[in-house]
Amino acid sequence: MADEVEISGRGPLARARTAARKKAAKTRRRTRTPDQTREALLHAAVAEFAHEGYGGARVDRISRAAKSNDRMLYYYFKSKEKLFHHVIEHCYADLVAREEALDLDLTRPREALAALVAFNWGYYWEHPELLSILASENLFKGRHVRNNIRRSFANTQLGMLDRVIESGIKLGLFKPEHDSFHVYLSILSLTYFYRANLYTLSSYMQIDLAEDSRRKAWLAHVQAMIDDLVRKRD
Repeated sequence: MADEVEISGRGPLARARTAARKKAAKTRRRTRTPDQTREALLHAAVAEFAHEGYGGARVDRISRAAKSNDRMLYYYFKSKEKLFHHVIEHCYADLVAREEALDLDLTRPREALAALVAFNWGYYWEHPELLSILASENLFKGRHVRNNIRRSFANTQLGMLDRVIESGIKLGLFKPEHDSFHVYLSILSLTYFYRANLYTLSSYMQIDLAEDSRRKAWLAHVQAMIDDLVRKRD
């Protein structure tokens, strides 16, 4: 009978093993550093806001997903709204960090510009959570991205584009009379719009815009358009 109880998972040995697992899990949680806890909460919040939007996101789900608790979430982020601000800041920071890591050859500005276009295009496909979070933020008319986010991140991206274009002008490949902001906005528009509206456009056009060949064709089209926008005519 004792063996049967153990096999059923209700005997002393089974209970001891369950208790040991719970104790080990609590120990792992306790040994997390404050930075690790904060980072876990932030990553869980990115997923929650991306999936549920700001209105549907719930603090308790974020805490559970991070294997933490609401008290710690409020300790680090103060409120749901401030947490959302940190989520947006985190997403922008990742975008900029990855762009800054690009190894662009400024002696070949046309290729460097094409690489910048490809980076933006690829990033939106690899990080659909950014699209969802920005869609939520636009419902708030951008109130969480004002001031410090604009200074910290948008200027960095514009700076990289400016360096590429300035190199092209010096080498006589790009025309000097251009507005780099318009070039920047054109890149974002042509890469972001396709990805952000993928499902509705696919339905409307009755084609699969996620198909690999169509994605490659659109990227090549955008790269050619941006190149034509800045290239100096003979």
